[in-house]
Amino acid sequence: MRLPDFIYVGTGKAGTTWLLQALNAHPGIYVTPVKETNFFDLNHDKGLGWYASFFSDAPEGSIVGEISHRYLRDPRVAERIAQDLGRVRIVVGLREPVDYCLSDYLFSKRSGQFDGDFAAWHREGRSHGALRYRDMIEPFVTRFGIENIHVYRFDDLAGRPQAMFDDLVRFLGAAPYTLPEEVLKPVNVASKARIGWLSRLASRASKRLKRHGGQRLISAVKYNPLVQALLYRKLRDKPEVDGRLRAEIRALAAPHVAWLDETFDRGFSSWLEERA
Repeated sequence: MRLPDFIYVGTGKAGTTWLLQALNAHPGIYVTPVKETNFFDLNHDKGLGWYASFFSDAPEGSIVGEISHRYLRDPRVAERIAQDLGRVRIVVGLREPVDYCLSDYLFSKRSGQFDGDFAAWHREGRSHGALRYRDMIEPFVTRFGIENIHVYRFDDLAGRPQAMFDDLVRFLGAAPYTLPEEVLKPVNVASKARIGWLSRLASRASKRLKRHGGQRLISAVKYNPLVQALLYRKLRDKPEVDGRLRAEIRALAAPHVAWLDETFDRGFSSWLEERA
């Protein structure tokens, strides 16, 4: 029974669609094309046989993994992974707090889950749980050890994708690989719904399917370019976030960013600096 050697556990809005494409371009790495199997949060009762079926096409000798960005926010997941898989490698992608909250807001707006402006989103604390980095990551540090956890910044993926990829590949124990030019291009740029009720219907259907083992169907539909073109169009102008809101979001994240900076030494403290 083939099971993964590494798992991307979160968060969302940190380039996971690009990451899936880049990792599967590497000849020595296999990531299940079903992004978000949701095994360790929503489908754990289906058993390891069900989970292993997602990796049955992995070539012999390849390094195998999955990407499920919901795992980081579920307190049960770290223990479940440790019990079922032992000391696998854990990958975490994080985004600057204000950018994350704005991206999360735009996604919910696009899918018809929220109708207000960004200030209302912030007042309701919609993204605040995802800024509690220490609370989410420390259970993985406890169970897997710091040496088995790789954290990257979305800033690095966006600005230096090949260097970020090289760093990750070293962590996974794979051979160096230069990504093709087409893979280095950004994917999943911000978009908005063409038809509100249709995007809301798609979002509700996706949630229901996730809880009933429909991950393969979700991936087939979600990443179909024709479906995406039907549901969404490119967002031309992102809303500006005023200085007061930026300061409030950074203050919420500050103690967790300080822990990240001390624990992983990847320049996370720059996230608390005001940008020009």
